[in-house]
Amino acid sequence: MKRKMRRAVAMIELIFAIVILGIVLMSAPMLISTATQSSYVALQQEAIASASAEIGMILTHQWDEGNTDSTRTASILVSVNGNDDLDQQMVGAIPTGRRAGTPSSSSRRFFDSLGGEINATAPINLGSDAGDTDDIDDFITNATTALIDEDPTSTLIGDVVDKQITVAVTVNYLNDTPGGSTYAGTSDTLTYNTPFNNTVATDSNIKQVQVRLQTNSPEEELQKNIVLNAFSCNIGTYKLNQVVFP
Repeated sequence: MKRKMRRAVAMIELIFAIVILGIVLMSAPMLISTATQSSYVALQQEAIASASAEIGMILTHQWDEGNTDSTRTASILVSVNGNDDLDQQMVGAIPTGRRAGTPSSSSRRFFDSLGGEINATAPINLGSDAGDTDDIDDFITNATTALIDEDPTSTLIGDVVDKQITVAVTVNYLNDTPGGSTYAGTSDTLTYNTPFNNTVATDSNIKQVQVRLQTNSPEEELQKNIVLNAFSCNIGTYKLNQVVFP
């Protein structure tokens, strides 16, 4: 008499299945944590890109409010407390309109005496004036939202938390004197010692633009202080020469 063989799961197969399920279940928290960490990194990168775009946009504006006079082209401003080597050169009591080392044939803008010379803005007055944004220090602002959370839910884990990332913009004057050298020296190399740490309380010929990213998020991975620095100098702009044809 033939016996009927019934298909069944062997004990060894069952043990293997249980082990595999156990490994998967043990790995799940790690996989979830890795995915969450990746989302935090993506948020940080998005915030840094936003701050980088902000600082690039700011640098497209005029160096100072004194450069925004529509009746003049952007000239070099007088920095009362800046490095003396960058002052306008004089021939006796007559101003040349140029800095030392600038040839008379140069089309680089120079000090414009039309209507009187214009001084750089005093540090105490840096900031928005008349509610406009036509020069770089008009963008000084306290912490504002860097990214906008479009999701109305309040879940922390697994939900976007970019509404808690803020950006603050500061503009300061930097020390415009090179370390260990002078502009009038014979060396071709000018060395500045950590220039972004050398902010000064007076006006100068260099402005620092600093964008700082911060967050009050409870997530430790987002609790980083990211700072981007750039600088802009008081060099005016080019003057176009007019050619008159006979």
